Amino acid sequence: MSKYARSATASLLFLGTLFLACGSVALAQAPKEWADLVTWRSIGPASMSGRITAIAVYEKEPTTFWIASASGGLLKTTNNGIDFTHQFDNQPTVSIGDVQVAQSDPNIVWVGTGESNPRNSVAYGDGVYKSTDGGKTFNNMGLKSSFQIGRIAIHPTNPDIVYVGALGRLWGPNEERGLFKTVDGGKKWEKIHFVDDKTGVIDVQMNPANPEELLIATYERLRDNTDANDPIKRYGAGSGMYKTTDGGKTFAKVTSGLPTCKMGRIGLSYFRADPKVVFAVIESEKIAKEPDNASFIGLRGEDAEIGARIIDITKDAPADKAGLKTGDVILEIDGRLIVSNEEFDMSIRRKLAGDKIKVRFVREKVPNEVEIELGKRPASGARARNVFDGSLGGQVENRQDQQGPEGFQYGGIYVSEDGGSSWTRVNSLNPRPMYYSQVRVDPVDRKNVYVLGTSLYRSSDGGKTFKGDGGNDGIHVDHHAMWIDSANPKHMILGNDGGLHVTYDRMDNWDSLNNFAIGQFYHVGVDTRRDYKVYGGLQDNGSWGGPNRSGQDSGPVNTDWFRVGGGDGFITLVDPEDPDQIYFSSQNGGMGRINTRTGERGFIRPRPQRGTTYRFNWKTPFLLSPHNSKMYYCAGNYVFRSYNKGDNLAAISKEITNSIKGSASTLTESPVQQGVLYVGTTCGAVWMTKDGGLNWDPIFYKKIEGETAAAPEQSESG
Repeated sequence: MSKYARSATASLLFLGTLFLACGSVALAQAPKEWADLVTWRSIGPASMSGRITAIAVYEKEPTTFWIASASGGLLKTTNNGIDFTHQFDNQPTVSIGDVQVAQSDPNIVWVGTGESNPRNSVAYGDGVYKSTDGGKTFNNMGLKSSFQIGRIAIHPTNPDIVYVGALGRLWGPNEERGLFKTVDGGKKWEKIHFVDDKTGVIDVQMNPANPEELLIATYERLRDNTDANDPIKRYGAGSGMYKTTDGGKTFAKVTSGLPTCKMGRIGLSYFRADPKVVFAVIESEKIAKEPDNASFIGLRGEDAEIGARIIDITKDAPADKAGLKTGDVILEIDGRLIVSNEEFDMSIRRKLAGDKIKVRFVREKVPNEVEIELGKRPASGARARNVFDGSLGGQVENRQDQQGPEGFQYGGIYVSEDGGSSWTRVNSLNPRPMYYSQVRVDPVDRKNVYVLGTSLYRSSDGGKTFKGDGGNDGIHVDHHAMWIDSANPKHMILGNDGGLHVTYDRMDNWDSLNNFAIGQFYHVGVDTRRDYKVYGGLQDNGSWGGPNRSGQDSGPVNTDWFRVGGGDGFITLVDPEDPDQIYFSSQNGGMGRINTRTGERGFIRPRPQRGTTYRFNWKTPFLLSPHNSKMYYCAGNYVFRSYNKGDNLAAISKEITNSIKGSASTLTESPVQQGVLYVGTTCGAVWMTKDGGLNWDPIFYKKIEGETAAAPEQSESG
């Protein structure tokens, strides 16, 4: 058997091993006779966990809790996280949107399948499951076409009464979405709230003091086929908030104090000590935008010893017309002391176009005062950077007083004092709404509010100010789930893209509980040694390698694994001629190589020609030719080739996509005949070449109307 064949065989066999360790269902898709040939064992790793989507704690015994994951199933601990038991590995899906335990009976556990975060690594589910033995066994209780489950709520004293928020399909309409209720433990379901076949329910919160009163958040969103970071639709007319006071017999839409424009994802949290107080994080289509009548003064400054020193003035802008000059130091605005340039900027942003301000300044040690009528911020040119942009579609914190009197339209953190009937915006914060939108309030002290995002935000003044320093103890970013102990609010359990963490001092210090292997591997590669090493890329956890076995009785451990690439890890391949030469990739075309023997490292990326734009998929396909391992192929909206390990990549095709949004999603070369390549795209185009890229034939090609795309006729190499 050749080393190429050995490599392929090992890759096939190991793929199942790793997928078993990750809790994936890919094994069930392979022929059963393949699985019968091998004995499965987990080799890890557990040091880099997968995304945790939900946490359920039996509060009478908080050492017993369940954690749900995006693609690794369900785990349970009864000893506060010292060890965990996998409880959902034999189901058709292991992607979970929510898990809840009945506080009246810890043997009753509900799982809603299908992760509710609408990003490009999400998987769908097949309804809701119930366990009556603490999670040892589960039965599917229906809602099989709900695809994604947003939230489950269980009655505190009658566990037969359960509410399920069904989010529905990510890629299109379906009817089995909305809010469902059962009163007989899941034997029958009633759809008690439904907006339309494009809108589902993302959050369901039950009043801790009155189980007949619930708040729900509806969410209209849609993904497309191009694997972009954001859904193609983030806001919709169907998104909103509703309240019932009679157990779901009737619902009233909540509008008072909320944005009147289209909204997106909403997260809710009752204050347990006084359920009249509710917090919400709300996405608006105006998120991170400036007011239409945003003020403009037309100068740039820097910090002076006291105040803001002018370093540049825009010609004919309000500051110029008022006679301000470069070098002037601004000390006061409307009698308010200015101590820094940032405070000066904030003071101006609190005003609107047409407002008049009195500015005290010093010029050559002589105090002066001038009145300035502020103009309207230009649409371009002198326009300052958007100070509300929180990146990745989010909005920054603590700028709620700078978006004008209509600031409530722009989303952020809101508080209700009447059980959710009316709302007031208290902060602008909303980090990457479609991926997070989770807010939590301390069950004892409402001043302590927490917002989950890429960073972990905390407030000690009821949400008026936030700091993103809750995860400064070195834990992973991207936070999705949190539970706060009502008996000791300093005790919290946190789930993120890096696994599970616990604090006992209100986030000052964290302990990571990653002793389970649920890493989200996109791809697995192996080398050609007899005692081969295994490599793979993990969602948001880079690319890693480790031994398939070790000299220890316990087998490979976390410390045996080593990092070869960063970012979101994807395809990881090994040169069959040199098992120390590793190739890896990260999001949107971030490709590279490393030689673990020599330490040589290089990044791989084609340089576009003038007037040409290259576009890569979230998971960019690349390969090493089975006929010459130094020949490296990859594809974006073109197919590229290098004759030397990724160096000097050059396009060997014309544009291959049907649309300006598409990119290659798969690429392969015939193992029998060199130069026969196939490439497929996210927009449905499929091409082949028989001569190494000199000529390409469209197997399937249909131009998407209104978009520029490649011509379907034969194309010569670029």
